[in-house]
Amino acid sequence: MTLTLQHRQAVASAGTLSLSREDITFTNVTPELVHIEITVCNDGPGRSQPTAAFLHAAPLGAFVPWRPLGFVAVPALEPGQPFVLRTGALRTLPAPLGPPDRVRPRQLLTALGAEDNRPRADAGTTQGLPADLFQLIGQGSVHWAGNLNVFIGGKAVERHMAQALRVYPGRVNLAMFVVGAGADAYRFWLEGDAVAWDATLYDGTEQHKAIELHSHNIITADRWVEVTTQRLMLLALRPPQHCAEGKVDVHVAQRSTGQEAVVEFSLDPKAAGPGCYVVG
Repeated sequence: MTLTLQHRQAVASAGTLSLSREDITFTNVTPELVHIEITVCNDGPGRSQPTAAFLHAAPLGAFVPWRPLGFVAVPALEPGQPFVLRTGALRTLPAPLGPPDRVRPRQLLTALGAEDNRPRADAGTTQGLPADLFQLIGQGSVHWAGNLNVFIGGKAVERHMAQALRVYPGRVNLAMFVVGAGADAYRFWLEGDAVAWDATLYDGTEQHKAIELHSHNIITADRWVEVTTQRLMLLALRPPQHCAEGKVDVHVAQRSTGQEAVVEFSLDPKAAGPGCYVVG
């Protein structure tokens, strides 16, 4: 991320403030409005100075381009004092492109606007949240699925999350996310209790339809995958009959930077909304 003068000033005044990925939460309070909470803490030995937390957003995935969302004021904090920052963001509500069995992966990527990593004329202005990948195919949760980046205390902390996705026991369920923005290599591995639901990761980018599964596109754990363009990844699961809630964390490592991102999926057979797409 390129640091503006405001960002550099925030670094200088908030060097003792910290937060983790789990300290960033976001949920819909209405179909259009997403409530965001960020818990920061002063880990330093002295009182921190007032500063700001800068927010960026991106479509659900890993290592995709960010766009400005806004900032939240952070008051002075005593040593060891936590503080919850609260703000809201408007959610984009686009019309679905069509049913998943008629939408091509490249159509989805183009609709997200995530393939275009060129500088934008409005790159310094606040924008709403990017489109929800699931909503573009008429699926998903009542909650916005996407990425938030919080820049504070000299570092950026990200959370990538699709929450309360409905799953259908005994059938193959598909969830989606995007990876990258150009030529690079990525390594993937899965964690979480729902990995036991026959969780399998596929690269669906070059298929004729967004929901096709082919064995030659399976992504095996810990193998570097070379790419030249952004990819559409498919997470397939077969929840057992009478399953409870479950979770899958998709870890993604980027070879060029050595950094790692985690795309989180919380899954619930009783969740509201259409949820995952069913193929079997």
